[in-house]
Amino acid sequence: HSSTIVGMVTGDILSDSFEIGDAVEKDQVLYTIDAEAAQTAVEQAQLALQQAQIAYEQASRAAQDLTVSSTVSGQVSSVEVKKGDAVSAGTAVVTVTDNKNMTIKCNFNSADAKNIRAGQSGTVTITSTGETVAATVSNVSAYTAVGAGGTLVQSVELKVTNPGGITGGMAATARVGTYACQSGGPFEYATQTQVLAKAGGTVDAIYVSEGTTVAPGTKLVHLDGADLADQVQNAKLSLENAQLNLRSAQDALEEYNIKAPISGTVTQKSMSAGDNIGQVGNSTLAIISDLSALTFDMNIDELDISKVKVGQRVRITVDALPGQEFSGYIDKININGTTTGGATSYPVTVMVENPDPSLLPGMNVSADIMVEEVQDALTIPLGAVDTGNTVQVIPASAISEKDGSIDTAQAETRTVELGVSDSSYVEVKDGLKEGDLVLVKSDLDQVLAGDAGTAAVMESGE
Repeated sequence: HSSTIVGMVTGDILSDSFEIGDAVEKDQVLYTIDAEAAQTAVEQAQLALQQAQIAYEQASRAAQDLTVSSTVSGQVSSVEVKKGDAVSAGTAVVTVTDNKNMTIKCNFNSADAKNIRAGQSGTVTITSTGETVAATVSNVSAYTAVGAGGTLVQSVELKVTNPGGITGGMAATARVGTYACQSGGPFEYATQTQVLAKAGGTVDAIYVSEGTTVAPGTKLVHLDGADLADQVQNAKLSLENAQLNLRSAQDALEEYNIKAPISGTVTQKSMSAGDNIGQVGNSTLAIISDLSALTFDMNIDELDISKVKVGQRVRITVDALPGQEFSGYIDKININGTTTGGATSYPVTVMVENPDPSLLPGMNVSADIMVEEVQDALTIPLGAVDTGNTVQVIPASAISEKDGSIDTAQAETRTVELGVSDSSYVEVKDGLKEGDLVLVKSDLDQVLAGDAGTAAVMESGE
């Protein structure tokens, strides 16, 4: 496996961290490219994402504001809208009064009022029932007015905790210590709050009516805001787009740190620190090769390809390393053959097992595929076999003790059963035994002419 590293960005190479022959690991940073523009793009994308996030949160809050809830405790004194009304942000929808705390203003003689202070205890007597309830002075007016009979009076405000029967407008009189008011006044609610719509829309539900007791968070009215829903959806899409843009900018920034795509050995280094990558995808920076797994292709003739199978053993020799033999196996067979001069051959990929460090990419190799293998076979040279699977067996008596010459006339023709063969030898399954002498004819014409040929004692082997 070999990987060619090309520049996917343009710019000056700021640093490199390797040399030819170095072993590098997958994802190791090899080159650092000037990334100032890419860094700026990332920062801009981050700002755009923050803006989109804010816009989405605002739109979401506005959508939540379609449900108008009470902000205070009290009793609903009036509902200001009805179903179907179109309201805008800031429109009052419900008025809530604090019916637990009441106030009343009574006029005291000015001379008496000068002796009354805020925080003093007092009593209030309800005119219609004569009931007396406790009160506390909350304010003494500094202004003097002319009361009944021409007397000077000052207004004193008292706060009363509603025992349950007091309503706004009920008349009462007050007393603070030994001082009685000159004239009474009506009860008022301590606070009265108008709850406002925070968003625009059409009223489609009203959850309260006059007299309903509410607390902070109680739902009062719901608005139908179709346009606002569209705004939320658009804001969400804008946010997702900003997230994608930031991710894309960050990925682009990563391209400025060029990493090793595989683990292996650097077999080529074309650019170094200080060089400039001028065109995207066109500049080869380096090549990394995985020397732990070497392969080569060999072309097999169409007459032999049927004998070749994935996994078969291969014996390998290398021109540059004479005397050494390596082993491998068939890794894959390509069924797309190449036809030349009427003959077709098929490329077969061989995987070299445990390659020696001295084996380098580009070296020329030769290989033999072990299509069949027999252990401890009895073999004879191919040249010993005649037509019809016969051999000429030479008896010991045919060999001259004087000069070792062979009397071929004594040769015995014997039929043998043959097995597997290679380019030099053939297996004999039956018809011969180890130690038999067979006549090997190196040149048929010479044998017919009387040449003694060659005889050999064949030992068992492959």
